[in-house]
Amino acid sequence: MSESGTLSALIKEANFNLHWFDLGRRLQSVSKSTAEAFEAGQKPWPHPYLRQAWTGLLLQPTEGGEPAVWFLRFPLDEQGKLQLQARDGLLRALAQELQQGPASESAAQLDRLLQQSGLFYTPSTERQAAFHAHTGLLLKHTPSAHYEAVLNYFRNPQETRWESLALQGIADLAARWESEKALLLRQIPNIAAPVFINLCQCLENESIDHQLADTITVRAKAALTDNTPDFSVIAAAVRSISHSPAKGMRQAFLQHLLQAPNTVASTELLAAIGSRCALDLEDPVFANLWLNALAGNGDQGTFNLLLSDLMFIPQVRASLLAVLRDPARKEILAQAFGSFLHGPKPTH
Repeated sequence: MSESGTLSALIKEANFNLHWFDLGRRLQSVSKSTAEAFEAGQKPWPHPYLRQAWTGLLLQPTEGGEPAVWFLRFPLDEQGKLQLQARDGLLRALAQELQQGPASESAAQLDRLLQQSGLFYTPSTERQAAFHAHTGLLLKHTPSAHYEAVLNYFRNPQETRWESLALQGIADLAARWESEKALLLRQIPNIAAPVFINLCQCLENESIDHQLADTITVRAKAALTDNTPDFSVIAAAVRSISHSPAKGMRQAFLQHLLQAPNTVASTELLAAIGSRCALDLEDPVFANLWLNALAGNGDQGTFNLLLSDLMFIPQVRASLLAVLRDPARKEILAQAFGSFLHGPKPTH
Protein backbone atom coordinates (compact mmCIF):
# COMPACT_ATOMS: atom_id res chain seq x y z
CA MET A 1 0.00 0.00 0.00
CA SER A 2 1.15 3.54 -0.63
CA GLU A 3 2.74 5.35 2.28
CA SER A 4 -0.11 7.83 2.57
CA GLY A 5 -2.76 5.12 2.29
CA THR A 6 -4.90 6.91 -0.31
CA LEU A 7 -6.05 5.98 -3.77
CA SER A 8 -4.68 9.22 -5.24
CA ALA A 9 -1.21 8.57 -3.83
CA LEU A 10 -1.22 4.97 -5.02
CA ILE A 11 -2.22 5.96 -8.55
CA LYS A 12 0.45 8.67 -8.64
CA GLU A 13 3.09 6.16 -7.51
CA ALA A 14 1.98 3.89 -10.37
CA ASN A 15 2.76 6.72 -12.83
CA PHE A 16 -0.73 7.88 -13.68
CA ASN A 17 -2.15 11.39 -13.71
CA LEU A 18 -5.54 11.31 -12.00
CA HIS A 19 -8.67 13.40 -12.56
CA TRP A 20 -11.66 13.02 -10.22
CA PHE A 21 -15.29 13.50 -11.26
CA ASP A 22 -18.58 13.21 -9.42
CA LEU A 23 -21.39 11.42 -11.29
CA GLY A 24 -24.14 11.52 -8.66
CA ARG A 25 -26.74 14.20 -9.35
CA ARG A 26 -24.81 15.38 -12.39
CA LEU A 27 -21.35 15.09 -13.91
CA GLN A 28 -18.94 17.59 -12.39
CA SER A 29 -15.22 17.84 -11.88
CA VAL A 30 -13.79 17.51 -8.37
CA SER A 31 -10.56 19.32 -7.54
CA LYS A 32 -7.46 17.44 -6.52
CA SER A 33 -7.36 19.09 -3.08
CA THR A 34 -11.02 18.26 -2.40
CA ALA A 35 -10.58 14.62 -3.42
CA GLU A 36 -7.43 14.21 -1.35
CA ALA A 37 -9.06 15.75 1.74
CA PHE A 38 -11.99 13.35 1.29
CA GLU A 39 -9.68 10.36 0.94
CA ALA A 40 -7.80 11.35 4.08
CA GLY A 41 -11.06 11.45 6.03
CA GLN A 42 -10.67 15.17 6.67
CA LYS A 43 -13.68 16.49 4.74
CA PRO A 44 -17.01 15.12 3.51
CA TRP A 45 -17.66 14.37 -0.13
CA PRO A 46 -18.98 17.64 -1.61
CA HIS A 47 -21.75 16.02 -3.68
CA PRO A 48 -23.35 13.12 -1.77
CA TYR A 49 -26.12 11.23 -3.53
CA LEU A 50 -28.04 8.38 -1.89
CA ARG A 51 -25.41 8.43 0.89
CA GLN A 52 -22.58 7.54 -1.44
CA ALA A 53 -19.87 9.27 -3.45
CA TRP A 54 -20.40 8.27 -7.09
CA THR A 55 -17.02 8.90 -8.65
CA GLY A 56 -15.45 8.66 -12.06
CA LEU A 57 -11.66 8.46 -12.15
CA LEU A 58 -9.72 9.25 -15.31
CA LEU A 59 -6.21 7.77 -15.21
CA GLN A 60 -3.69 9.02 -17.77
CA PRO A 61 -0.41 7.07 -18.01
CA THR A 62 2.45 9.53 -17.60
CA GLU A 63 4.47 7.53 -20.14
CA GLY A 64 1.72 7.86 -22.75
CA GLY A 65 -0.89 5.43 -23.94
CA GLU A 66 -4.64 5.14 -23.64
CA PRO A 67 -6.21 6.45 -20.43
CA ALA A 68 -8.25 4.20 -18.16
CA VAL A 69 -11.58 4.99 -16.51
CA TRP A 70 -12.75 3.66 -13.15
CA PHE A 71 -16.26 4.14 -11.83
CA LEU A 72 -16.23 3.66 -8.05
CA ARG A 73 -18.86 4.45 -5.44
CA PHE A 74 -17.71 4.98 -1.89
CA PRO A 75 -20.05 4.61 1.11
CA LEU A 76 -20.28 7.66 3.36
CA ASP A 77 -20.72 7.92 7.11
CA GLU A 78 -23.28 10.12 8.85
CA GLN A 79 -21.05 13.17 8.33
CA GLY A 80 -20.66 12.48 4.62
CA LYS A 81 -17.06 11.36 5.05
CA LEU A 82 -15.43 8.30 3.55
CA GLN A 83 -15.92 4.98 5.34
CA LEU A 84 -12.24 4.09 5.35
CA GLN A 85 -12.70 0.37 5.88
CA ALA A 86 -14.60 0.11 2.59
CA ARG A 87 -11.59 1.46 0.74
CA ASP A 88 -8.66 -0.25 2.45
CA GLY A 89 -9.18 -3.71 0.95
CA LEU A 90 -9.28 -2.21 -2.53
CA LEU A 91 -6.10 -0.25 -1.84
CA ARG A 92 -4.18 -3.37 -0.85
CA ALA A 93 -5.30 -5.28 -3.94
CA LEU A 94 -4.57 -2.35 -6.24
CA ALA A 95 -1.12 -1.80 -4.75
CA GLN A 96 -0.17 -5.38 -5.53
CA GLU A 97 -1.60 -5.27 -9.06
CA LEU A 98 -0.19 -1.88 -10.07
CA GLN A 99 3.33 -2.81 -9.01
CA GLN A 100 3.45 -5.79 -11.36
CA GLY A 101 3.94 -3.92 -14.63
CA PRO A 102 4.20 -0.58 -16.44
CA ALA A 103 1.29 1.81 -16.10
CA SER A 104 0.23 1.51 -19.73
CA GLU A 105 -0.27 -2.25 -19.25
CA SER A 106 -1.55 -2.32 -15.66
CA ALA A 107 -4.66 -0.22 -16.30
CA ALA A 108 -6.12 -2.80 -18.66
CA GLN A 109 -5.62 -5.60 -16.11
CA LEU A 110 -7.64 -4.06 -13.30
CA ASP A 111 -11.23 -4.44 -14.52
CA ARG A 112 -11.78 -7.82 -12.88
CA LEU A 113 -10.28 -6.65 -9.60
CA LEU A 114 -12.42 -3.51 -9.54
CA GLN A 115 -15.62 -5.40 -10.29
CA GLN A 116 -14.91 -7.76 -7.41
CA SER A 117 -14.23 -4.92 -4.98
CA GLY A 118 -17.89 -4.11 -4.29
CA LEU A 119 -17.13 -0.47 -5.09
CA PHE A 120 -17.42 -0.73 -8.87
CA TYR A 121 -20.62 0.47 -10.55
CA THR A 122 -21.91 1.07 -14.07
CA PRO A 123 -23.30 4.59 -14.66
CA SER A 124 -26.46 5.15 -16.66
CA THR A 125 -25.97 5.27 -20.41
CA GLU A 126 -26.56 9.04 -20.58
CA ARG A 127 -24.08 9.64 -17.75
CA GLN A 128 -21.45 7.49 -19.48
CA ALA A 129 -21.99 9.40 -22.72
CA ALA A 130 -21.62 12.74 -20.92
CA PHE A 131 -18.49 11.50 -19.14
CA HIS A 132 -16.85 10.47 -22.41
CA ALA A 133 -17.83 13.77 -24.04
CA HIS A 134 -16.32 15.81 -21.20
CA THR A 135 -13.18 13.76 -20.80
CA GLY A 136 -12.73 13.91 -24.57
CA LEU A 137 -12.72 17.70 -24.35
CA LEU A 138 -10.28 17.53 -21.44
CA LEU A 139 -7.94 15.31 -23.43
CA LYS A 140 -8.39 17.46 -26.56
CA HIS A 141 -9.85 14.57 -28.54
CA THR A 142 -12.10 15.10 -31.52
CA PRO A 143 -15.83 14.42 -30.98
CA SER A 144 -17.16 10.92 -31.52
CA ALA A 145 -18.00 9.61 -34.97
CA HIS A 146 -21.69 10.13 -34.10
CA TYR A 147 -21.41 13.90 -33.65
CA GLU A 148 -21.74 14.90 -37.29
CA ALA A 149 -24.98 12.94 -37.74
CA VAL A 150 -26.46 14.73 -34.73
CA LEU A 151 -25.43 18.12 -36.12
CA ASN A 152 -27.00 17.25 -39.46
CA TYR A 153 -30.25 16.33 -37.74
CA PHE A 154 -30.35 19.56 -35.72
CA ARG A 155 -29.73 21.61 -38.84
CA ASN A 156 -32.85 20.18 -40.47
CA PRO A 157 -34.93 18.12 -38.02
CA GLN A 158 -38.09 18.21 -40.14
CA GLU A 159 -36.35 16.48 -43.04
CA THR A 160 -33.95 14.16 -41.20
CA ARG A 161 -34.73 10.92 -39.40
CA TRP A 162 -33.79 10.85 -35.73
CA GLU A 163 -34.20 7.15 -34.89
CA SER A 164 -30.60 6.21 -35.68
CA LEU A 165 -28.98 9.06 -33.74
CA ALA A 166 -26.51 7.84 -31.12
CA LEU A 167 -26.67 9.12 -27.56
CA GLN A 168 -22.91 9.76 -27.63
CA GLY A 169 -23.33 12.25 -30.46
CA ILE A 170 -26.06 14.07 -28.51
CA ALA A 171 -23.78 14.16 -25.45
CA ASP A 172 -21.00 15.63 -27.60
CA LEU A 173 -23.39 18.38 -28.69
CA ALA A 174 -24.51 19.10 -25.12
CA ALA A 175 -20.89 19.42 -23.98
CA ARG A 176 -20.38 22.00 -26.75
CA TRP A 177 -23.61 23.91 -26.11
CA GLU A 178 -21.89 27.29 -25.93
CA SER A 179 -20.38 27.06 -29.41
CA GLU A 180 -23.61 25.55 -30.83
CA LYS A 181 -25.99 27.75 -28.86
CA ALA A 182 -27.57 29.45 -31.89
CA LEU A 183 -28.40 26.07 -33.43
CA LEU A 184 -29.91 24.80 -30.17
CA LEU A 185 -32.02 27.92 -29.64
CA ARG A 186 -33.39 27.64 -33.15
CA GLN A 187 -34.19 23.93 -33.17
CA ILE A 188 -35.12 22.89 -29.61
CA PRO A 189 -38.78 23.70 -30.37
CA ASN A 190 -38.63 21.44 -33.45
CA ILE A 191 -36.67 18.32 -32.53
CA ALA A 192 -38.43 15.03 -31.81
CA ALA A 193 -39.40 14.38 -28.20
CA PRO A 194 -36.95 11.46 -27.71
CA VAL A 195 -34.08 13.64 -28.96
CA PHE A 196 -35.20 16.50 -26.71
CA ILE A 197 -35.24 14.14 -23.71
CA ASN A 198 -31.74 12.80 -24.43
CA LEU A 199 -30.39 16.30 -25.00
CA CYS A 200 -31.86 17.54 -21.71
CA GLN A 201 -30.48 14.58 -19.80
CA CYS A 202 -27.02 15.52 -21.06
CA LEU A 203 -27.51 19.26 -20.49
CA GLU A 204 -28.08 18.67 -16.78
CA ASN A 205 -24.28 18.45 -16.55
CA GLU A 206 -23.90 21.97 -17.96
CA SER A 207 -24.41 25.46 -16.56
CA ILE A 208 -26.63 26.56 -19.42
CA ASP A 209 -27.48 30.24 -19.61
CA HIS A 210 -30.82 32.03 -19.27
CA GLN A 211 -31.56 32.03 -23.00
CA LEU A 212 -31.16 28.30 -23.47
CA ALA A 213 -32.96 27.50 -20.22
CA ASP A 214 -35.87 29.71 -21.26
CA THR A 215 -36.18 28.00 -24.65
CA ILE A 216 -36.32 24.61 -22.92
CA THR A 217 -38.92 25.67 -20.36
CA VAL A 218 -41.15 27.16 -23.07
CA ARG A 219 -41.33 23.73 -24.70
CA ALA A 220 -41.98 22.05 -21.34
CA LYS A 221 -44.79 24.46 -20.47
CA ALA A 222 -46.41 23.76 -23.82
CA ALA A 223 -46.19 20.02 -23.12
CA LEU A 224 -47.89 20.55 -19.75
CA THR A 225 -50.97 22.00 -21.46
CA ASP A 226 -51.55 18.91 -23.62
CA ASN A 227 -54.58 16.78 -22.83
CA THR A 228 -52.21 13.96 -21.87
CA PRO A 229 -48.92 15.66 -20.94
CA ASP A 230 -45.71 13.80 -21.68
CA PHE A 231 -44.10 14.03 -18.25
CA SER A 232 -40.90 12.46 -19.55
CA VAL A 233 -40.41 15.62 -21.63
CA ILE A 234 -41.21 17.88 -18.68
CA ALA A 235 -38.99 15.95 -16.25
CA ALA A 236 -36.13 16.06 -18.75
CA ALA A 237 -36.55 19.84 -19.01
CA VAL A 238 -36.27 20.10 -15.22
CA ARG A 239 -33.05 18.12 -15.30
CA SER A 240 -31.58 20.27 -18.07
CA ILE A 241 -31.94 23.56 -16.18
CA SER A 242 -31.05 22.20 -12.74
CA HIS A 243 -27.46 23.48 -12.91
CA SER A 244 -28.24 26.74 -14.69
CA PRO A 245 -27.24 30.00 -12.97
CA ALA A 246 -30.70 31.32 -13.94
CA LYS A 247 -31.97 30.46 -10.46
CA GLY A 248 -34.95 32.81 -10.36
CA MET A 249 -36.26 31.59 -13.70
CA ARG A 250 -35.79 27.95 -12.69
CA GLN A 251 -37.61 28.35 -9.39
CA ALA A 252 -40.50 30.17 -11.05
CA PHE A 253 -40.77 27.33 -13.57
CA LEU A 254 -40.66 24.67 -10.86
CA GLN A 255 -43.36 26.42 -8.84
CA HIS A 256 -45.47 26.65 -11.99
CA LEU A 257 -45.13 22.89 -12.41
CA LEU A 258 -45.92 22.08 -8.79
CA GLN A 259 -49.03 24.24 -8.83
CA ALA A 260 -50.39 22.52 -11.95
CA PRO A 261 -53.26 20.15 -11.06
CA ASN A 262 -51.86 17.09 -12.84
CA THR A 263 -48.25 17.28 -11.66
CA VAL A 264 -48.85 15.17 -8.56
CA ALA A 265 -49.49 12.15 -10.78
CA SER A 266 -45.94 12.07 -12.17
CA THR A 267 -43.44 10.31 -9.93
CA GLU A 268 -40.77 10.90 -12.58
CA LEU A 269 -41.23 14.66 -12.49
CA LEU A 270 -41.32 14.89 -8.69
CA ALA A 271 -38.21 12.72 -8.46
CA ALA A 272 -36.41 14.91 -11.02
CA ILE A 273 -37.15 18.00 -8.94
CA GLY A 274 -36.05 16.39 -5.68
CA SER A 275 -32.91 14.72 -6.98
CA ARG A 276 -31.65 17.34 -9.44
CA CYS A 277 -32.90 20.63 -7.97
CA ALA A 278 -32.13 19.71 -4.38
CA LEU A 279 -30.63 23.05 -3.36
CA ASP A 280 -33.76 24.89 -4.52
CA LEU A 281 -35.53 23.13 -1.66
CA GLU A 282 -33.72 25.42 0.77
CA ASP A 283 -36.63 27.78 0.08
CA PRO A 284 -39.33 26.74 2.61
CA VAL A 285 -42.19 27.83 0.33
CA PHE A 286 -40.88 25.69 -2.50
CA ALA A 287 -40.07 22.84 -0.10
CA ASN A 288 -43.67 22.92 1.12
CA LEU A 289 -45.06 22.73 -2.42
CA TRP A 290 -42.79 19.84 -3.37
CA LEU A 291 -43.30 17.80 -0.20
CA ASN A 292 -47.08 18.06 -0.43
CA ALA A 293 -47.03 17.07 -4.09
CA LEU A 294 -44.74 14.13 -3.31
CA ALA A 295 -46.95 12.96 -0.45
CA GLY A 296 -50.03 13.36 -2.64
CA ASN A 297 -48.44 11.17 -5.30
CA GLY A 298 -48.90 8.21 -2.96
CA ASP A 299 -45.65 6.41 -3.80
CA GLN A 300 -44.28 5.91 -0.30
CA GLY A 301 -41.14 4.17 -1.55
CA THR A 302 -40.15 7.17 -3.66
CA PHE A 303 -41.03 9.53 -0.79
CA ASN A 304 -38.75 7.58 1.55
CA LEU A 305 -35.89 7.35 -0.94
CA LEU A 306 -35.89 11.05 -1.82
CA LEU A 307 -36.30 12.21 1.76
CA SER A 308 -33.49 9.94 3.00
CA ASP A 309 -31.20 11.36 0.34
CA LEU A 310 -32.10 15.01 0.97
CA MET A 311 -31.76 14.72 4.74
CA PHE A 312 -28.08 14.09 4.04
CA ILE A 313 -27.68 17.66 2.72
CA PRO A 314 -27.48 19.97 5.78
CA GLN A 315 -28.79 23.15 4.16
CA VAL A 316 -31.78 21.31 2.68
CA ARG A 317 -32.51 19.21 5.76
CA ALA A 318 -33.43 22.27 7.84
CA SER A 319 -36.03 23.59 5.39
CA LEU A 320 -37.60 20.15 4.91
CA LEU A 321 -37.86 19.50 8.64
CA ALA A 322 -39.48 22.90 9.15
CA VAL A 323 -42.27 21.86 6.78
CA LEU A 324 -42.53 18.27 8.01
CA ARG A 325 -42.77 19.30 11.68
CA ASP A 326 -45.18 22.18 11.12
CA PRO A 327 -48.32 21.48 13.22
CA ALA A 328 -50.39 22.99 10.39
CA ARG A 329 -49.06 20.59 7.76
CA LYS A 330 -51.57 18.70 5.63
CA GLU A 331 -52.72 15.32 6.89
CA ILE A 332 -51.48 13.50 3.80
CA LEU A 333 -47.98 14.87 4.41
CA ALA A 334 -48.15 13.97 8.10
CA GLN A 335 -49.07 10.39 7.17
CA ALA A 336 -46.27 10.09 4.61
CA PHE A 337 -43.72 11.46 7.09
CA GLY A 338 -45.00 9.12 9.78
CA SER A 339 -44.55 6.14 7.46
CA PHE A 340 -41.06 7.39 6.65
CA LEU A 341 -40.15 7.47 10.34
CA HIS A 342 -41.97 4.42 11.65
CA GLY A 343 -43.14 2.38 8.67
CA PRO A 344 -46.76 1.88 7.58
CA LYS A 345 -49.44 1.42 10.21
CA PRO A 346 -50.79 -2.13 10.56
CA THR A 347 -54.08 -2.71 8.77
CA HIS A 348 -55.46 -5.11 11.37
